[in-house]
Amino acid sequence: MLPEVAESAYTGQISNEEFANEVRTERLNLIWKATLFLVIVALWCFFLFRVGDAQTIFIPGAIVIIGCLHARYLLKKQRLTEATWSYALAAMIALGFLLITDTKTIRELMPFLSLVPVYVVGLMLPIRAMPPLIMINSVILIVAPWIGDGAIKVPNESTFLALFIGLVSALLSAQASGELYGIAEWALESYRRERDGAIRLFENRKQLERSLLRQRALTDELSKTNEELVEARRAAEEAKHFRGQFLANMSHELRTPLNAVIGFSETMLNFPPMYNMVDLPQEYRADLVQIHNSGKHLLNIINDILDLSKIDVGRLDIDLQRVELDPIFKGVMSTAVGLVGGKPIKLQRNCPDVLPDVLGDPVRIRQVLLNLYSNAAKFTDKGSITLGLTCDSNEVTISVKDTGVGIKPENYEIIFEEFRQGTEGRRQARAGSGLGLAISRQLLKLMNGHIWVESTPGEGSTFYFTLPLYREELTKTESALMMEPKVEGEPA
Repeated sequence: MLPEVAESAYTGQISNEEFANEVRTERLNLIWKATLFLVIVALWCFFLFRVGDAQTIFIPGAIVIIGCLHARYLLKKQRLTEATWSYALAAMIALGFLLITDTKTIRELMPFLSLVPVYVVGLMLPIRAMPPLIMINSVILIVAPWIGDGAIKVPNESTFLALFIGLVSALLSAQASGELYGIAEWALESYRRERDGAIRLFENRKQLERSLLRQRALTDELSKTNEELVEARRAAEEAKHFRGQFLANMSHELRTPLNAVIGFSETMLNFPPMYNMVDLPQEYRADLVQIHNSGKHLLNIINDILDLSKIDVGRLDIDLQRVELDPIFKGVMSTAVGLVGGKPIKLQRNCPDVLPDVLGDPVRIRQVLLNLYSNAAKFTDKGSITLGLTCDSNEVTISVKDTGVGIKPENYEIIFEEFRQGTEGRRQARAGSGLGLAISRQLLKLMNGHIWVESTPGEGSTFYFTLPLYREELTKTESALMMEPKVEGEPA
């Protein structure tokens, strides 16, 4: 098969009939080339040995040569039917010229050569081409001898035998042509299956290559991202360390002169003997009280910043122990009286008569409660602030409820972030550092507790926090594990 035929069949751009025509074209190419070669050899032998009449050999040979060359031309134009008829008619006309001669041997043998064009046409063309071909062949075999003799005669036995064999050849060639169609269809289907398999394999290979390239790219990107994350984490930890160190150093440097300001202002206000019993003029006392109060306020902020810096670097000490809540509650409520000032606010307590003991740091529990009371007093103009407590089998829940401005739900998490505050009640008198709740959350986390808020804007807020119950049955090992402070980022 021609390479282009295989390529066309492979690409699926050829039908069964076209494929069969390609095969027929190839076969006809071989036939006319072989015929042309034999004719040229025959003519060469004639001129070499000078056998017979020149006209008898030359004219039929020339007709066959012309028919072969014309068939070649038509095949190049992809006109298989015309090329087949050109070859067959040239062969039969040449045979007719040979039968005109009066040579007995030629007249007896030449009719059998008519089988060649009959069989060729039968192979190359559909079965409908057989009747006209047999008719033309019969006319030539019968009429040509009449022309040579100049009279109508009964054909001899060889002519009848040639006609019969030609008919059988036509039938056989038609059968072979049908088989050729079947073979062509089978071959084409085989090529198609091979093509489909090759295409699937090719597509699978391409898909696999793309998947591998995509996986390689994702792997490289993941590795790069991991490296960036490691570097970012290292930079964040380094920045966190430097921030904590800076805050600690700054807090220490600020506390020294601030303690002096608070100490001297308190001495001037409350200890006249230090100044030879000379009373402070009344005009100065109000300003000095403001200096003293502002100094204490700044000291509280600095202490908060220092606690925050220690929490960041995991160095805040928590002394977990058995804690009695009643003394802490009484002390906080006593301090809250000063936080409320002259506002019409009632300080209430809604707790059981007997309070359970908890596991925690008493100093830090008091700090958390003071932060909550400070916020409640800051954002409540009238009404009440109520301290409550409930208990279950594992932990104690402590609440501080106020009747202040309340908090919007979208600010529930914001208020627990560092240096962040809600938008409700933001007036100059209520300004703060935004550290109290953030530190309280961190302190409770270190004491195995947590904090949250529930609020209705315009009606008030309730802050809840939990602490674990102190249990006598805990072993020393369990107590040590439970009392171990948790570093931020470590799972609870």
